[in-house]
Amino acid sequence: MTSAPSSSFPPAVLILDEAGSVQAANRSACQLWKTEADSLNGEAFTSLFEFDIYSDDTDWLEAQWMAVHDSSLDRDSKMDAKTHGGITQKVVLRIEKASGLENRLIATITPVQTFAETASATAGGMDILAAQGGLGFFDLNPQSGAAQYTPAWKKTLGYVDAELADTYATWLDLIHEEDTGAAPDQVGRRAAPGSRHFSVEFRMRHQQGHYVWIHCLGLQIINDETKVERVLGLIIDITERKEIEEASLANDERMQTLTDGGPLGAFQLDFNSSDFWYSPAWCELLGYDPDTIPEGPHPFLACLTLEESGAGLEGWWLTRSPGQSSWSEVVKLQRGDGSPITLLLGAERQINRKQDLSSVTGFLCALPDELGAIADSGSLAAPMVNDTLAALAEAVLVADVRGKVTYINDACARLLNMPKEQAVGRAANEVMRLINPQSGLPGDDVCERALAAEGSLPLNNDHALDLGEEIAQVPIVWTARVSFGPDNIAQGVVVVFRNPDEMSLTPEELLKANRFEALGLLAGGIAHDFNNLLATILGGVSLAKDNHDNSGLADSEQACMTAKGLTKQLLAAAKGGTGAMSVIATPEIIRDSVKIAAAGSVAVIDVDAPEEVWPVLVERCQILQVFQNLIVNAVQAMPPEPHRGIVRIKASNITLEDGQMASLIAGGYIEISVQDNATGISEDNLQNIFDPFFTTKKHGTGLGLATVLSIVRKHGGEIGVDSTVGTGTTFTVYLPRADKPAEIQARRAPTLRFGTGRVLFMDDDRKICDLTSTMLESLDYKFDIAHNGEEAIKFYQRYLNIGRPYDAVIMDITVIGGMGGEECFQELQKLDADVRAIVSSGYDNEEMATRFLDIGFCGYLTKPYRVTDLGKVIKAVLG
Repeated sequence: MTSAPSSSFPPAVLILDEAGSVQAANRSACQLWKTEADSLNGEAFTSLFEFDIYSDDTDWLEAQWMAVHDSSLDRDSKMDAKTHGGITQKVVLRIEKASGLENRLIATITPVQTFAETASATAGGMDILAAQGGLGFFDLNPQSGAAQYTPAWKKTLGYVDAELADTYATWLDLIHEEDTGAAPDQVGRRAAPGSRHFSVEFRMRHQQGHYVWIHCLGLQIINDETKVERVLGLIIDITERKEIEEASLANDERMQTLTDGGPLGAFQLDFNSSDFWYSPAWCELLGYDPDTIPEGPHPFLACLTLEESGAGLEGWWLTRSPGQSSWSEVVKLQRGDGSPITLLLGAERQINRKQDLSSVTGFLCALPDELGAIADSGSLAAPMVNDTLAALAEAVLVADVRGKVTYINDACARLLNMPKEQAVGRAANEVMRLINPQSGLPGDDVCERALAAEGSLPLNNDHALDLGEEIAQVPIVWTARVSFGPDNIAQGVVVVFRNPDEMSLTPEELLKANRFEALGLLAGGIAHDFNNLLATILGGVSLAKDNHDNSGLADSEQACMTAKGLTKQLLAAAKGGTGAMSVIATPEIIRDSVKIAAAGSVAVIDVDAPEEVWPVLVERCQILQVFQNLIVNAVQAMPPEPHRGIVRIKASNITLEDGQMASLIAGGYIEISVQDNATGISEDNLQNIFDPFFTTKKHGTGLGLATVLSIVRKHGGEIGVDSTVGTGTTFTVYLPRADKPAEIQARRAPTLRFGTGRVLFMDDDRKICDLTSTMLESLDYKFDIAHNGEEAIKFYQRYLNIGRPYDAVIMDITVIGGMGGEECFQELQKLDADVRAIVSSGYDNEEMATRFLDIGFCGYLTKPYRVTDLGKVIKAVLG
């Protein structure tokens, strides 16, 4: 741990003039600032301390001196003394008028207690944290080879205190060889002398031999030779978060591109909330314009014939297949122009405890004209039966009364992972083996259950298909019923089942469902990160509160900003892509894809993407998904160790001529290849890899490459694949070049913005009001506080009446039990068309910020915010 002068160190005393210039200094002051006697004379007092912002401007230095003078005159204030060696020291400053010396001030500077003294004063509390807490502290000296690790640091890696030597060599031995460049003893080796904060992630070897992921935060001390002289920090085990991130990437492939449209018209009717939705395909089937279709149940009710619509839409749904919650049937409806149409209906309804209809979700599918005519006649020829069953997404198995399989459709053969000819003639309980996923016990014979029942079996979702030890179980929802002949004698059993993960929804719904499924896993990783960040925040705050030690507040502030970024990430994951196209640099896309897709992988990712590669016009979220899928596939295809996996990603510019590539027009393209040295893909499988649900993975869904193909073609591009068994696979993506350069957003470091003027601040949270009041006061603004829109309007009207309107108004958008910011802003505009208003919101969302700026707000302030953020936005609005 770093050491500082103890509380027994004599106070430093400086004599100052009224302008803040040092006139004399005692010996302790010379020792504190490590300088010779009299060399402090004439120095600007504020130059001896560390501030967030530096400037040579005379007005700035004068304002800085006045701020220090006012905050420390006849009272204690905490400061960071800056020594000539670049090391900062926590001190307590007190300024008093010198008795007997005209126009002179006495500044007394007392060093703050050391960490060790504070820990002793709190009965060993920090010792307990260092030995048993979840944060492992360390202190490295790469130059001398010395090191110190707390017991908690060693415990993180599975060691007891005595098992690891406190040496720098221990650190070098435990860190993963591929991560040495990211370790804190190497980061920023060329940095300027002084201290520097860092936050990095790397792997270290556990006592049991495997590697764990570590998040490391701390401080580097760089000597005058620009070498790392000392590293102090803490480590947190983030292996669980990394594993969750990998699992979430695998789930990103699920349900991605079941269909790009197709003939299925989906709908959802919610009678409780009066929310009625019809997909574009449904509108096309029934003759409606998706943009002008009326809201509510009327569109579906209008499709019913006059005879069937008398009982109303709810009554019609309640009469369909009584006792069944999920079913399919052929129905006769009418289009918007009154013409009849015969459709295949599949639906699932929910009925509440009062036996009232709550909701219906389902689809409609058009039948071929000849099939519709046969359906109208009430009979169906045998060839038509086979064709109809083959076209269904549901799996259908037919068995005779002895339980022997006589027919399965294509969907059934796929789910059973068995050719049709191999299934026919075998016992149904051998072909369709059910298992309880929770208990592992085998399920009942479906044919025996159906023959023993009086009618159709209810829908069952308690089973999965047992396809053998080498293949993952497939979850299914199934039902069965007996088929009777004209003489009412049982002729066989029909079993219908499906994989509930394969839902027939529109592409937009599939993307949305996929986002929220992935978000369920992502939430675990974010919660894990939040707990780690809260540990840092709470630790720093408790030190400042209980021990008057502000040394942890800088880490607490950094943790707050990291948490703010996590909330933005969570909102983005929940909302998904905006669909907006933007011009992005190709190397940036590749780098961002690798960051997530290669997490936790031992494979080497070699990226060759020069900056001169052309930019592309893409939807960012979707194109990132393309390359993340390709990289994850390459990594997962690697054989186990000792094979050394290598994934090479290369980007280059090419120009295609007419006819050079059949599916692409002539012009400039970016060629991006993803090459691996895995086992390769067999020729038989190669022609099917882009088909939905085709997969050779035990836990795969077969949606990843189908999604990749769909997105690439949507962007006017193409994808090719070349593979050699035993050598590896190369996927090559072609994307059209953008006709303008990439959009670059410059970022400026936050700075304090002092100013003058009167500000009205409105928020219903009193703690936020108190904190912001302090910030505004520190920025030299006059201000008033309102807790809702009504109070804000009264304040504004009062000062407007005397000709002194507020220079700026900062308003929270959401106010519980009162007028919010948007409504208040509209009222203020009626009073003063020139009102300058700033939104204060907890939603870190660019679209929302743009919306408020478009309606007249002058600025957008995202919670949580620092005093620098507040000063910057006010200064930008006031000019």
